[in-house]
Amino acid sequence: MNTNDHGFPPNLDPQTFAFLACLVGSALAGDFDAYEQSSIGNWLMLVGEFMLTAAAQQQLIEARLENFNININSREHKSGGSFYKNNDKSSQTQRTEVDFLLDAVKKLQEELEALRKNN
Repeated sequence: MNTNDHGFPPNLDPQTFAFLACLVGSALAGDFDAYEQSSIGNWLMLVGEFMLTAAAQQQLIEARLENFNININSREHKSGGSFYKNNDKSSQTQRTEVDFLLDAVKKLQEELEALRKNN
């Protein structure tokens, strides 16, 4: 089981998911006066902002670790450089990985052929 598979939020259509939030908000609003609604609404917004801030920081760290953090405001980008065209390290790493995978497939094919011949 995937440790990130918590079951919530469910895999719902985005519009349905947002509409459900509207329904819950509408149902909650009827039970509270304006001051209580404001207090609870602000608290829920703070919870959401905290989650978004934590997620954004996690995404930044992951992007940096994967060397995928692109700054379109950099001098290199503004002078015509492109992360996708000029990043030889990335394409070389990918080429190495592809070559490794191709070699592994070739070895597997050879082993299968040897097994077939022995049977």
